[in-house]
This record gives sequence, structure tokens and C-alpha cells, in this order.
Amino acid sequence: MRPGSLLRLAFAGTRADRARVIITTLGAAVAVLVLLCWATVVSIQPGDAYSSRMFTSETVLTNLATAMMLFTVPAMFFLAQCARLGTPRRDRRLAGFRLAGATPTQVAWVAAVETGMATLLGALLGAAAYLAGRVLLDQPNPEGIRPLPTDVLPATQAIVGIVLGVPLLATALTVLLLRRVAITPFGVVRESRRQAVRAWPGLLGLVGLAGFTALAAASRTDFVRRGGLGANQELLGTLAVLACTVLLMLGLLLGTAWIGHVSARLLLRLTRRPSALIAARQTLADPYDGSRTYSVFLVTVAFGAGAMMVHSWLVVDVAVRAAAMPAWDPSSSYAFRADVHRIVNGVLLGLLVLAALALLVALVESGVARRRTLAALVAAGTSRAVLARAQCWRVLIPIVPGIALACLYGLMAVRSFTATASAGDVTFAVPLPWADVAALATAALLVILPVIGVSILLQRSSTDPSELRAD
Repeated sequence: MRPGSLLRLAFAGTRADRARVIITTLGAAVAVLVLLCWATVVSIQPGDAYSSRMFTSETVLTNLATAMMLFTVPAMFFLAQCARLGTPRRDRRLAGFRLAGATPTQVAWVAAVETGMATLLGALLGAAAYLAGRVLLDQPNPEGIRPLPTDVLPATQAIVGIVLGVPLLATALTVLLLRRVAITPFGVVRESRRQAVRAWPGLLGLVGLAGFTALAAASRTDFVRRGGLGANQELLGTLAVLACTVLLMLGLLLGTAWIGHVSARLLLRLTRRPSALIAARQTLADPYDGSRTYSVFLVTVAFGAGAMMVHSWLVVDVAVRAAAMPAWDPSSSYAFRADVHRIVNGVLLGLLVLAALALLVALVESGVARRRTLAALVAAGTSRAVLARAQCWRVLIPIVPGIALACLYGLMAVRSFTATASAGDVTFAVPLPWADVAALATAALLVILPVIGVSILLQRSSTDPSELRAD
């Protein structure tokens, strides 16, 4: 197949195909912009060239780089969801190419070129936005001190690797997903395996939480304080904390389907409302639908709850040092803690918005895949208002208990090591930041509500009884 024909076939399609290309381009631009910002933070050398202590302290820079790295996770999930938007309609279009004589390899090339070109354009747009931002935000004062590291540019290899790596990764994902789709001249056959919902993935979080409690208790023993584990004690402690963190996150990542399954079964016992019953039955029929996107949202909330606990400890730590050293002025430390707290809140809000965008794309894709079921319900007499409420229930069934569990996981995991703050002979108990965690949970739900509203509006096109005649 000639390159010109390949490009023409890749971008020939319906409005849904063009919408997928546009939103994939947007997702790639966001992912590249976030990755370039992370590369910039990693490239900063601590010094006195910036007005904020965030960029002058090596420890704070390390924490900021870690936070930015976490920011890339929902950005990449958002890109993955964008690339999957409207895939059933695209697969039917590819089946038409097979009917016209194209080989399976040629069909795979068509899909790969569509995704690759869209993500490459988005990557270039993201890089252009990053370079433009460096110029627009570069505002040094007369002494040459800048508020942001706009004078820092990552290595050329890093920029090229990010700009080219994102399209390559998205294209490889598209080709990989097509391996589970048999596109024949007579239609599309998807290889799917219905998995039973197991409880053990959800219990991994409890194991991780118990591990944090055990590590905190062990760190307070005289044996560990005397360095009884040898020269590698600090390394072993870091690895143990990392292992518990991985278990905690896996409990949220893999246990979201279990949370939705249990919540749906409970809802079936407590209500007889048609909308709630429809949503619960849909969740039980496919509890894994959208679970990956929900899990990214919940992991973000868990990290946010942990950050709230760390901030509470830092505030008490300053108070303890002020009590232990009466001559010490804590005003600058309080101001710095407040600045860091505001930045952390901004990062968390950005993470939640990115995860919500990925969730919106997943809901739209799910609505397209279930359009015949929805159209059949409307044709049988179910009102669209009931289906709209069912869509709301369907999102809230896993996300509300999931947010509560994620807040508890993040809060108690960090609480294991930050229950008290000490300086000299002075020790203060650190209060649990219930108000901050409640504000985080409320913000997460408020971010979800517009997503539900938009998905309900887009669902109306899928409830038309004419969809029953769709190919």
C-alpha cells in the first residue's frame, strides 16, 4: 500500500473517527507537556537563582520531581483512553477495508498510522506550548532572580525522547490491542474473557496498611534505633516502605472492580428504584468496565490524603521546635510550609482533573459500546430520565466507597510514621487532618459531577431507538 493511500485511509471515517483523532491529539499534547515539565524539574540545579525555596532546596526538589512523576500517570492514562474512543466504530470501518481486499497487516498499518500521526501532532503541539510557556513566564527581577525555572531546559535527548516516545508508545498500544481483535471481511470478533471478581486484590491494600504499621512499630524499637540491621539498615527500610506502598496502590488499582461489585450487590438489597437497579445490574454484569480509570482517580486521592497528613506533621514539627528553642523564629518556616501546601493542593487538583477527563472519555466509550442496550430500554418504555439517573448511579457506585477507602489508606499509611513530632525533650501529638481530607474527598466528588453531567448529555445520542438498526 502506497504512503498516500495509507494516509487517506487512516483519516477517512465518520464524525466519531474525526473526534477520536482530535481528542487523541489533545491527550498527546497534555501528556508531552506534563512530561517536559517533569524533565525540567529533574534538570534543575539547586541554587539561589529562584525566589521560591522549592527550587533552591535539594530535598524539596526531589519531592517535587516525585510529585511531577506521579502527575504523568493520569496524563498517560488520559492519552490511552483518548486513543480508545470510538474503537468499535473504527473496527467496523477496518472490517470494510478487509472486505475491499486489504490484508490484516495493511489494516493494522492503517490503525497505527491514524494513532501515530494524531499523537505525533499532539506531541509537537505540547512541545510548542512548553517552549512558548518558557518565554511567556520568564520574568526575572532586576537581580536576575526568577519565580519559575524558565531558564532551565532539559537535555536535547530528553526532549526528543519524550516528543517521539509518546507517539511510539501510543501506536504500539494500538497495535497491541488490535491483536485481540479479529477483523474479517464479515465483521469484527473480539477475544474477551469474562473474569470472576476476586476479593484478594482489594485485600492487598489492607496488607500494605498492616505493613506500614509494623514498620513504624519496628522503627521505634531499641534494636532498630541502635542500627541492629547493619550498614544497609536505611536501604532496607526504604525498600520495605516502597514494598508497602506498592501493595497499597495495587489494592486500589486491582481492587476497584471488587469495590464496585460489593457496592452494587449492597445497593440491590437496599433499593428498589429503577435507575439504581439498572446501574447495579450493569455494574455486576461488567465490574471491570472503566475500573482502570477509576483506579487512577483513587490512587490520586490516596496520595492526596497522605500529603495532608504530612502537612499536618510539618505544622506540628515547627511548633515543637519553636517550643524547644524559644529563641528560634518560626515565621519563615511557617511561610514556606504554607507555600508548599498550596503547590501540593494545586498539583492534586490538576491530577484529579486529568483523571476526570480520562474517566469522561471512558464513559463516552462505554456508552457507545452499550448503545444498543440503551436503545432497547428506551424502545421498551424506559424513560431517558431513568437512564440518566442510572448513569449517575453507575459512576457513584464504585467511586464513592472507593474515595472513602483511598482517603483512609493514604491517611493511615502516613500516620504510622507521623503520629508524634519531637524536638529535644518536647513531644507533641499530631492531629489527624480530618477537615483537609474531607475537603479533598469533596473536591474529588465535585470534579466527578461535571463528568457525570457531560456523559449524560452525550448518552442521549445513544438512546435513540434507531440505534437498533445500526450496523
